[in-house]
Amino acid sequence: MLISERYAQILEILETEEYVSAHKLSKMLFVSLPTIRRDLAELSRRNQIVRTRGGATKIHGDHTVMPLNFRKTVNAAEKRKLCRAAAELVCDNDIIFIDSSTTTLQMADFLFDKNNITVITNGIPLATTLVGKGIKTYCTGGEIFSNSLAHFGSFAEDFIKCFNIDKLFFSCHGVNISGMLTDPSLPETQIRKTAIMQSHKTVFLCDKTKLSLNTPYNLIPLCKMDYIITDTADIKNYIQNGDSEIIIV
Repeated sequence: MLISERYAQILEILETEEYVSAHKLSKMLFVSLPTIRRDLAELSRRNQIVRTRGGATKIHGDHTVMPLNFRKTVNAAEKRKLCRAAAELVCDNDIIFIDSSTTTLQMADFLFDKNNITVITNGIPLATTLVGKGIKTYCTGGEIFSNSLAHFGSFAEDFIKCFNIDKLFFSCHGVNISGMLTDPSLPETQIRKTAIMQSHKTVFLCDKTKLSLNTPYNLIPLCKMDYIITDTADIKNYIQNGDSEIIIV
């Protein structure tokens, strides 16, 4: 089978299945697992699929990478460790922004001992959890994207501009080989850019599965981050200069 034919079959499979593992593709296409992994890496580089740990999912037409309930299950334990470390950077009386990514979702569980903090978010599930824990919370409002249960658009961006934010906690789809943070969703990219501009300090949460992933929209160079919280020392290979403090959990 020609490589181009194999690529076409992978894309066809992803049209009918929300997610497919590399092992399943290997069996379906009768090729080795390393070959499938190379295929997925190339299709991801071409922005035709979204790589996940152990497999791939298609890029949705509305530019949302995948449904929230699915993303919450990907690397959940690793994300929790990142969130625990991130919460340690929150000080009493801080005004913080936590984005709607599933990587930052569990931060709410580690803010119980912080006094008089204010949290701004565009994520509806996160806002609901924070309010339930008695934390002063603002949700941006704006258009709701069904796959992420989050607000995006100009209304949400203008709301963020009302605040002087001490620290921004966020993630995105991945870091490409040039050290640029990228995302397949333009609305998500835009709201993160707005939050970055309004924040005194930026904290990027990144597990190892996000490295070497390239998607259509550039956010900001990794080296511009004040803090990088990660589970792999390999992230140092993606930083071009800069004074980022790297916290490895």
